[in-house]
Amino acid sequence: MKRLLALALCLVLGLGCMTAAYATEFSSANDPPTQTRMAYVSNTITSITISGGKANCLGDLTGYKGITTKVEITLTLQRKLATSNTWTDYYNHPKQTFINYYGTASFSKDIVKGYQYRTKAVYTAWAGTKYETFTEYSGAVSY
Repeated sequence: MKRLLALALCLVLGLGCMTAAYATEFSSANDPPTQTRMAYVSNTITSITISGGKANCLGDLTGYKGITTKVEITLTLQRKLATSNTWTDYYNHPKQTFINYYGTASFSKDIVKGYQYRTKAVYTAWAGTKYETFTEYSGAVSY
């Protein structure tokens, strides 16, 4: 009986840790948690990585199967000087449309040193003729 109780306790504690890890899941070390919850949107990931003088920007939206019918993602690479508080658009990637309940948009762009960079994603999730739209930002990365 004690073994069964100990096993049940381990399972409960283990599941609690898994839930907590999911609740604070990061898309990269510099990005905020992805916890967007809306009527047509289950989850989003907005991220940026820098490698070899290129910024790699990603926007990912997952809606609900059987509810979300179309996804639109517009990504923008933004930058700012470390001494500034103002973000400016560095590159605007064309909007991508996915006739599905999920979609992933990405691009790579050459960048210059001396700035902080981030990804701005404008997401629109459709359910027939109704839609939700919102903007989300990645964390900032210095280069």
